Amino acid sequence: MSFESISEHIVLIDSPFQGKPGVLGTYLIQGGTSVIVDPGPTASIPYVEKSLHALGVSGEDLLFIAPTHIHLDHSAGSWRLMQAYPGTRLLVHPRGSSHMKDPRKLEAGARSLFGDAVSDYGEIRGVPAQMVDESKDNEEIELGDVTMKVIWTPGHSSHHQCLYVPEDRTLILGDAGGHYDPVLDVVMPTTPPPFNPEKAVDSLDRLISLRPEKACYGHFGVTDNAVQRLEAHKNQIRLWSRIVGEGLDDKLTPEEILTRITANDPDTARMRNDHVERSPMISIMGFIRYHEWRSNAGN
Repeated sequence: MSFESISEHIVLIDSPFQGKPGVLGTYLIQGGTSVIVDPGPTASIPYVEKSLHALGVSGEDLLFIAPTHIHLDHSAGSWRLMQAYPGTRLLVHPRGSSHMKDPRKLEAGARSLFGDAVSDYGEIRGVPAQMVDESKDNEEIELGDVTMKVIWTPGHSSHHQCLYVPEDRTLILGDAGGHYDPVLDVVMPTTPPPFNPEKAVDSLDRLISLRPEKACYGHFGVTDNAVQRLEAHKNQIRLWSRIVGEGLDDKLTPEEILTRITANDPDTARMRNDHVERSPMISIMGFIRYHEWRSNAGN
């Protein structure tokens, strides 16, 4: 367990996953009341609780648990943290709220992509329906002396939302900004199916318009050149989409498409792929399925 302040009102909690740090990022926004963003899977919750206790966060302090999206690595431990903080409510995008109450379809979809690796997340259980609040796009939530703004950011998923703290000029991205390696300062798309690159680019434009200074990634870490990183990722999404589309026209296999991508995208070529969350093949499949859907829709 480790945590560090990354701005005046935001703390990064690094809960080890499978014994490894630097895989999943949980963020605490602290004002007069507090919000936990992306609590992580159930296996991470004991570490999150220890960090909250060390930071002096009580049950009366924690207003919301706010997953950026409902994928299991970001949200599956919400039920367990809500048991520890029973007065806390879940703030989730409307498209994801039903799956947070009943996660069976969500779990089945994750197992179809990641197989038995999903078991490493720990027990998967729903959140009581009466404790779930659906977010609104552009809503601002006052946390005493600090504001948290919700921005809906479809692309990675239809139910993705980012959280912005204007007082700190700091943006919590979830997976909207890709996978970040703070050691190498490189980003790679995180785009498992279903993924929509056009909506992802539009969402990145919305985030860039905020002119944030810091960007906080779910996988993993914080960058101080937020706008530059978001602009670069937008161009990267466009590059991958073009290469995948051309590769499908040329009847290439996914492995051959990856070879083309790494030859043209220096960030992807340098990214360490030592965790399942950084699998480029899973991300490529998101682009492939999107282009196949577009092709079929045109017939």
